[in-house]
Amino acid sequence: MDAQQNLARQFSALPEAWRAWLEENLARGCAPIDLVNILLREGLIDLNKDFSASTQAEEQHYRELEQAAAANPTQLNSVFPPEQKKWLAQAVLDGLSKADIYQTLSQQGLSEIDIALEWVQLKQHPYFQIAQEQHFLLKKRNWLLETLDRFARLNPDYQQIKRISKPTFSEFIQDYYSRNLPVILTDAIQHWPALHKWSPQYFKQTVGTQEVEVQFNREQDPLFERNSTQHKTKMQMNDFVDLIEQSQHSNNFYMTANNAKASHTSLAALFQDIDHFHGYTDHTQVYDRSFIWFGPKGTFTPLHHDLTNNVLVQIYGRKKVTLIPALQTPHLYNDVAVFSRIADPHQPNLVEAFPDFIHSSKIECILNEGESLFIPLGWWHCVESLDISMSVSFTHFNIDNGGAESFPSPS
Repeated sequence: MDAQQNLARQFSALPEAWRAWLEENLARGCAPIDLVNILLREGLIDLNKDFSASTQAEEQHYRELEQAAAANPTQLNSVFPPEQKKWLAQAVLDGLSKADIYQTLSQQGLSEIDIALEWVQLKQHPYFQIAQEQHFLLKKRNWLLETLDRFARLNPDYQQIKRISKPTFSEFIQDYYSRNLPVILTDAIQHWPALHKWSPQYFKQTVGTQEVEVQFNREQDPLFERNSTQHKTKMQMNDFVDLIEQSQHSNNFYMTANNAKASHTSLAALFQDIDHFHGYTDHTQVYDRSFIWFGPKGTFTPLHHDLTNNVLVQIYGRKKVTLIPALQTPHLYNDVAVFSRIADPHQPNLVEAFPDFIHSSKIECILNEGESLFIPLGWWHCVESLDISMSVSFTHFNIDNGGAESFPSPS
């Protein structure tokens, strides 16, 4: 059988919804090769698949089993345990071939008639029909993000982080904020007293006797950032500074934005050292919408994205920041809220465990003292302190910075 006949047979064997999709897009004038590539990517066709008589007989065999099961709905009493039900549903959603599904489940001790009964029950279940619709919409949105990302990579500015002198606020909005592009401003806080005053000893002198909240025992928990509420503890700033200065390298303790609310009153004197930001922000909100980060060399914030646009200002020490564009979310194994299953995008052999990550692009920068990094909403990032580090992040821009309010909550 030649390749053309093989392909024609595979087209005729497509699920009804995909046949309708193919016919509609051919009628619209879409290039056939592009449609074939989509079907290949979805696993719906296989150019190497041999549609021999035995293959056709196998397909017909499965259809007859399912027709018999559908004709006897009283038999639809499932023998599948929950995990096998989930596996079957996911396999169907992922487009695994019927032959592979039957063979896999048969190897687990299930009879073909039981598999056929479960298949029919699954396909008829309204919950699964909704899942199919939502799965398609998710794939469509991922397709859109991936396609826009591919086009965005044609712009050199998309795959690097510029270091520039502070622009006017309107220029910043036009060139970066509205375009969802990060940028480092090299000279935006030269007038801040904090840049010239802050150090561990200054914190001791200014707020040393104040009780502050910090993250603690982080190294005992691989999911320390997700479980941040479980790692909160309080101590005097004097004791926290001593811990930091006695540690050469640690991720065990860190004052983060998650501790800001509990520590704001204690740290009030330090906010006097944070000056305006050239009209970018409403400075009357500096106390409520600015957050102090303080920790030893080695503190690490795992890969995540934020729900607002942020600026991270480096005041003391240096940080390495790794960013990944928001459009590459489909490749980043987002599993819970704003977190990725990939904690550290630099870990060795990462692609073996997370193969889709190969399609993402890491952009690294060192944030030096006095520099300010704009991190756009949705951009994935992880942060490592290269020295004892003091930073301030803020979100109170003089323009729309909504996002967190409408972020969906889990069902």
